[in-house]
Formats: sequence, structure tokens, C-alpha cells
Amino acid sequence: MECGEIRDRSVYIMISRTQTKFARCIRRIGRQQYNHASVSLDDNLGAVYSFSRPQHNAVFLGRLVRESLERYTLGRNAEVPVVVFRVPVTEKEYLQIAAIIEKMLDNTDYMYNLFSVLTYPVTKGFATYKAFTCIEFVAYVMGKIGYLQEKPYWSYKPDDLLTELDEKIVYRGDIRKRMSDEYSGPDYFAPFTWDYMVKSIVTMCRLIARTCIRRYH
Repeated sequence: MECGEIRDRSVYIMISRTQTKFARCIRRIGRQQYNHASVSLDDNLGAVYSFSRPQHNAVFLGRLVRESLERYTLGRNAEVPVVVFRVPVTEKEYLQIAAIIEKMLDNTDYMYNLFSVLTYPVTKGFATYKAFTCIEFVAYVMGKIGYLQEKPYWSYKPDDLLTELDEKIVYRGDIRKRMSDEYSGPDYFAPFTWDYMVKSIVTMCRLIARTCIRRYH
């Protein structure tokens, strides 16, 4: 932080224990309590962003999206355990994070770093050009403003934040009591279509090519 700057703004990081089959698989592979990580720029978590699938059935089309409460609960009246961290930032840092989100949001050139998360027990994660897992994105963004720099952003797991940001925890409990439900967004439960199939194949080919090259951001 430059001399004279005051950390009078805040960003919020949330890790969650979601209940999709893929989420349970990630927790088993990584031996983690939590499998998902997100960023929000407001206190009531009205706008939450993460690398995730745009539709529930479009597993391979993950990118940075704005999430809704319905996505976390899968449209049910179900508890989803979360931990929320409040991170003080300067005005400059706040705008820097907002700019990163704006640049990547719904941009199909950015993809979910699928092979990094699936091979984590062996590889401990790896960087892929314009590809992130949810926690890689959180660590990448926080690294830009001086947080989460103990190791490379692609080596982080959601549970690591419980240690590194433990003093910044402001909430621990059910997401339904913390996250706003005003935003619904696109139809997360839209049926899988032929168009999704084609896009999934193209996305996987692009990701394989980038993974082999392993270019950095």
C-alpha cells in the first residue's frame, strides 16, 4: 500500500460446500471441507463472482460468471455451509479487482481450469493460459493486491483460506442467511442441448491445447 492510502473499502471472499456431484468429487480428491470459492464487492453478497459452469448441465463450459443463491442451493430449500471473509482494500485496489471481474465476466476466452483441479493430488495445481478454477481465480485476484502470496495462486485450495485469512472471517454458517436472493440470472437449470454439446467439445479441445502449452497469465 502506498503512503497515505487508507483501506476503507472491502471485498468479500466466500468459500462454500456445495452439493453437486462434481463438488463432492472435488472434496474427495482434495480432502477438503470446502470445494468452491467466490468474490463479491458488496457486503450483502448481492453480486458474487466465480469460475463455474454457466448452466448446471454444461459441465465443460465453465468461465467467470455471476452466481445466484439458487445455484448454490440447486433450487432447493437446502443448507449450504459457507465461510465469508471481509478483506480491507484501498479504493485503488477495489477498482482494480472490479476491472478484472469486468474484463473476464462471461468472456468465453477464459475457461475453467479443469485438468488442474482433477490432477491436484499429483500436480498440486498448475497454471494454464486464461484458465482458472474457482480458488485459482480468488487467489489470483487477491495476489494482485498483496494477499494470498504464500505460494503460487494455482496451488491454493479453498480450505487454505481458513488459515491465511482466519482473522478476516465475518460469517460462518448457512448461505441462505448471508447471501441476497434478489439476483436470479440466466436459467441455470436449462436443459442440455446439441449446442452445449458442440461448445463443450470445442472448449475441451482449446483447454487441452492450452494445458499442454501451460502458458501463464
